[in-house]
Amino acid sequence: MITKGQHSMTRRVPWVWLVPTLFLGLDLGWRLADHHSPSLAAQIPPQHNSIKDIKVAVTNPRGTESEIHKDLQTAYEQFAPVNEIFQKVAKVMSPSVVHINARKTLPNKAQGGEVEESGSGVVVATNYPGQYILTNNHVVQDAPPRSIRIQLADGRVISPERVWADLKADIAILKISDSAPRLVPARMGDSDEISVGTWVLALGSPFGLMHSVSQGIISARGRHEAELFQDGVENQDFLQTDAAINPGNSGGPLVNLKGEIIGINTAIASQGGGSEGVGFSIPINLARWIMDQLLSNGRVNRGAMGIDLDELLAHKAEELGLDRPRGAIVTAVHPESPALLAGLKGQDVILRFNQNDVTDLNHLINLVSMAPIGKPAEVVIWRDRKRISLQVTVGARDRVLAQMPQIPSNDRPSSPIRRPRPETRPGKSIQGSWGLLVTDLEPGQSARMGLTEGTQGAVVIEVETSSPLAKELASGDVITAINGRRFTTAKAVMDALKLATDEVPGGKAGKPLEIEVMRTKPGEASQTFVLKVDS
Repeated sequence: MITKGQHSMTRRVPWVWLVPTLFLGLDLGWRLADHHSPSLAAQIPPQHNSIKDIKVAVTNPRGTESEIHKDLQTAYEQFAPVNEIFQKVAKVMSPSVVHINARKTLPNKAQGGEVEESGSGVVVATNYPGQYILTNNHVVQDAPPRSIRIQLADGRVISPERVWADLKADIAILKISDSAPRLVPARMGDSDEISVGTWVLALGSPFGLMHSVSQGIISARGRHEAELFQDGVENQDFLQTDAAINPGNSGGPLVNLKGEIIGINTAIASQGGGSEGVGFSIPINLARWIMDQLLSNGRVNRGAMGIDLDELLAHKAEELGLDRPRGAIVTAVHPESPALLAGLKGQDVILRFNQNDVTDLNHLINLVSMAPIGKPAEVVIWRDRKRISLQVTVGARDRVLAQMPQIPSNDRPSSPIRRPRPETRPGKSIQGSWGLLVTDLEPGQSARMGLTEGTQGAVVIEVETSSPLAKELASGDVITAINGRRFTTAKAVMDALKLATDEVPGGKAGKPLEIEVMRTKPGEASQTFVLKVDS
């Protein structure tokens, strides 16, 4: 019994001391927590003026629902300055963003009379008297001013008294009557300073839902869309964004977090017609230059050097001794052009133009287009594995093109013997709806045909008599570009023609086309012609 009782006492002793020990442990834990909390508060102060100092404090993710909500409230307070910036940008931009509805008469009555197109626009300040709205040309194209309705942020509806438009950049400017209500112009930023990763907001009327705002970043620069070239949009150097852009956003602003316009939303890359995270905006610097040209001259006076260009591919860059593909390669220099007078040659790579590093072909086209006409521009080229600096006096694009020889309609040769017969290879020929049989211009073939070395394009094998180009094209001609866009394969040329129209001319009306053709004759230098046809 005693032994049993003693044994029982031995088992009870730990339980007697366990309770005070537990309380001591809890007290020590609380004291340690109090000791460390000032350090945590010092790292995460309750209020911040600088976003870069924000640190989110979610300290107890496994706590009770009340504790988690308390942590979330603390975290939100730290993030509030960022949230407020988005709110302020949306608020300051809202009065400047408008909804546009344009009623258009179709050029081909067989297509069904009138259509309505909706888009967006933004009020901008200019150096000219009056109030102006910037938008895309495709939103208002073919619509008279009286058929364009502009809905303001406060619900009022007005119409412009005049419209200026430029197809090649897809920009339009609408002038508002002096009797219209006073509008609030948005500030314009500098699109050249925008870096990939920059936070942006897209504002507009997607699917007619007016004054919608979406958020994203600049996901790339210097983008272009092949289908837009077929619509005549030549000036392409788009900002790419993942901010949601949908039908109806066209013409609306893309803005940075300072509330400045950095782009005009114009297109999306989509399989289903809606936003898939790839949208394109015209850089505001380009849009502003187009706008100033339209308001000062009534039209856009673009610069040109009189050269043909192509993308510089990696293998070609390596062959020329460049460390990486950059700039744009000259494939041809036209007679009596500013480029020829300056000493440019085929296979030169243009690296810089007017103190701007050239990133690619489209970037160079925009730089030359916006260069002052009649004034010298410094051009840095890569030739014979070294840099060379030249001075080119930029000419007016229309005048430079006019100096290029045009194909006479009665100059079609009666026999292909008048020029070298192009080579055909099995599987390379492509028959298109334009009645053309073409093939790739193979490496080394250009020299045998009397063309400049490195010329690329589609060689015409045969032209059907029913083709709309039957009087202008003949066997041996080389199609090198369509609407200013260069192509390296026969398939690309035929795809471009197919995109331009679904039917042979005489059926469904399409967009005007400029088809650049190179032609050679025995004993004569090759000539470049530009055919202008309606698709």
